[in-house]
Amino acid sequence: MLQTLATLTLFSLSVVTATAAETPDVRAAQAQMLMRINPLLDGYEIRIIPFPNKWHLEGAVSNAIEADLARELAELMASADTEIVMELELDAPMAAASGQLIGELRDRTTKARLRQRLRWQTRNQPLDVKMEVEKGVVRLHGQVGNAATKDRLAAMAASTLGVDEVFNYISVDPALIPKEREAEERAKAEENADDWIAPRLLRLLASDTRVNARAIDMAVESGRVILSGSVSSVAERNVAESLAEYIPGVREVDSHLVIERQL
Repeated sequence: MLQTLATLTLFSLSVVTATAAETPDVRAAQAQMLMRINPLLDGYEIRIIPFPNKWHLEGAVSNAIEADLARELAELMASADTEIVMELELDAPMAAASGQLIGELRDRTTKARLRQRLRWQTRNQPLDVKMEVEKGVVRLHGQVGNAATKDRLAAMAASTLGVDEVFNYISVDPALIPKEREAEERAKAEENADDWIAPRLLRLLASDTRVNARAIDMAVESGRVILSGSVSSVAERNVAESLAEYIPGVREVDSHLVIERQL
């Protein structure tokens, strides 16, 4: 549930950023979508009727707390000069949220994260791996050259935000090792600008549950990644450094991460 809420929060923030120049009708539609994917409001019929500088919220929820939440989500998307007129009734039976749309959103976002972790890591790019994601469960398929790679991919999937369980059906064929090594060398030779590397590293750090991305600062200078901030363990520091090291175009990782143990 915490992972789902985190997904929805990131989704909401991205929508807000993208709507700076949108029309009131589009903003109202997006606000209504936020209510539709909210686990407390899913199941109610809530309508936003936009007028110039004014939105009317119509429909029914079961209590004032849910009505306040609907108003807050509308305010999140509305422009500063838009008045929210509450016309929600409070007599509806409490909705048993289906969660279907929320689940679909979570699974598709999780699958995209996994695909990014394959595409944006030089040691993963050469691998023939396919994945299925359903209700937080990941199933990995394909072939790789050795068992260590198979295990690493399972660990990668398990540490991805939104994943609850992993079933690893990848098979091992040592004959693939030369081909994978050759493809990895090509990936390492890829040239990418600093402004290409930086946002991808930020995304990978935020998608990995083994690191606290908010405590890590980073900068990229001519392909050199500089990491600073704090981590809670050597293992967390190793993960952060590894994520940076294997991004295509990174030539060096200069790590100043400090281990601050939790009391």
